[in-house]
Amino acid sequence: MKNTVFTPSTLALLLACALTLLALSVLLPAFDDAPVSRGSRSSPGSFSTSAIGHAGIYDVMRRLGRPVRRAVSNTLATVGSRGTLIVAEPDLRLIKSEDGLRLLSAPRLLLVLPKWRGFQDEDRPAWIGEVMPVANLNPQQTLALVAGQSWVIRKEWPKEWEGNELPFKPSGSGGLVQLIRSKELRPVVGTEEAMLVGEMREGRNRIWVLSDPDVMSNHGLGRGRNAAFMVTLLDALAATDGGGGAEAPIVFDETVHGFQAAQWSPMKLLFRFPFAVVTALVCAAALMMVLAGTGRFGVARRSKRALDFGKAGLIANGARLLDYAGHHEVILRGFIRLTVRSAAAALHAPGGLAGKNLIEWLDRVGRSRGLKTSCSDIMRDAFDKHGKNAGGLDRLYKNARKIYRWKGDILNGSGTSRVNRK
Repeated sequence: MKNTVFTPSTLALLLACALTLLALSVLLPAFDDAPVSRGSRSSPGSFSTSAIGHAGIYDVMRRLGRPVRRAVSNTLATVGSRGTLIVAEPDLRLIKSEDGLRLLSAPRLLLVLPKWRGFQDEDRPAWIGEVMPVANLNPQQTLALVAGQSWVIRKEWPKEWEGNELPFKPSGSGGLVQLIRSKELRPVVGTEEAMLVGEMREGRNRIWVLSDPDVMSNHGLGRGRNAAFMVTLLDALAATDGGGGAEAPIVFDETVHGFQAAQWSPMKLLFRFPFAVVTALVCAAALMMVLAGTGRFGVARRSKRALDFGKAGLIANGARLLDYAGHHEVILRGFIRLTVRSAAAALHAPGGLAGKNLIEWLDRVGRSRGLKTSCSDIMRDAFDKHGKNAGGLDRLYKNARKIYRWKGDILNGSGTSRVNRK
């Protein structure tokens, strides 16, 4: 571990970061339901906060407790049989596609005709830097999808609305208003010559067409009573023919603005019943495996010593057993006596000598060989006259070392003992 580039704490941090990134790479795609846009959020739509967007009316309805939703896939399934669908200023190419035309079969539909085309601000992507009216052919072709014998006209905003089935009046900016002339639509809000809101019935389905989006766009929603007008309009449409209710959704379709759902991830199955049970068991097993293996990290464990059947191993084992038994004093006294008898035998001491006489003979031999330490001094320091330890265990250790050095000196000459003399 001392030769590694990173410290253990740095390695642990790097490993934690790697595991976190791995977990996020798995979990984020599995729970990502955010829409994927092919266009700009500065265009019309309930995601757009630009002047011509519809995020304002969506937020107003949500704050009022209406069950509003955005759909980026499976729109008709989200609407159901009692819901209300809002297709506001659709892209003509997308609404004319097979999926777009299918939206027109919703049980309650509000179709808002396009009027403006915005150009994104380069500095603020959510804003529009420039806006211009779309060609009259665009809303005309959109209207023709539900009412063939109808026309779109643009004229000055009327001062009064002669026909209005709603309790609030829409307000304009004073410019041109976009209206509908049609024999197929019944006026809900309009003047004598044209209508702002028209209704068409096809069986049990109800289609309302709002000709001018300015009354619901972000830039016009706060003008006059437009917010109240739009809330009343949506509530009235949602309530027709048994629709509406606390759970009946009001759905803003965003597929006609180029939004689509994120690609479905097979990883979602891992977190849905019954597969979630298997996922939990696998995670628990992985955690147990990691916990079981954590002891193997770090410095390698020392392998256990193999059994030594030689003399050295036998002596070492015997010493450990004697040390464990605690007979230190007995062993040391025996070692001192045995060392003295061994030295006497090596020097061929006269037979019959023992005890004090043998020690005096060894002292004479030691003096003749120039030894400064005598055997009798060591024995006297180690034992009293009764043969018991007089100085404790430490003194016995000290005298055991002395008697060993003394034996080496008397047999081989002074200073030849290999024992450490410190």
